[in-house]
Amino acid sequence: MAAIPVDLVTKQEGINLLLPPHSWSLRRIAEKLNVSASVVSKWRQELMKDGHQFSEDKTEDSTHSAEQKFTAIIDTATMSEHELAQYCRKHGLYVEQIKQWKAISIQAHSEKHVSKHKEDVARRADRKTIKALEKELARKDKALAETAALLVLREKYNALWNNNEEG
Repeated sequence: MAAIPVDLVTKQEGINLLLPPHSWSLRRIAEKLNVSASVVSKWRQELMKDGHQFSEDKTEDSTHSAEQKFTAIIDTATMSEHELAQYCRKHGLYVEQIKQWKAISIQAHSEKHVSKHKEDVARRADRKTIKALEKELARKDKALAETAALLVLREKYNALWNNNEEG
């Protein structure tokens, strides 16, 4: 089976989608251009030979402080994709980094933390209720034990008087 040649326009479009500001995944590009993922991978390898680095090739950097990350998120919040790509090139960042930092920031302020607080409040209220119910149960157990003791004493008393009357 002969390989289907990929025209230069398709290859150039694929390379454009690999690079910022798009930075699409290999699979997504392959599906869009109707080529195999291995072809797109080959284009990516050619770009890497030419000196391009991709965000997933870099290790997670700890060189940026939380303040720098926050500043980048604020600075880029209203930017378009093109402006964001320019900002990233100017500051030596990747679009994916900014997007990841933004997602982490949003997640940190998400509804989960509010609901966790509500769960803690509900848990405390449940503990108070359980403690009150256990206290009431202990009181009723003592009352039941006292009543049972009184019944036993009454029976003994009645049995004693019945024996004295017979004798």
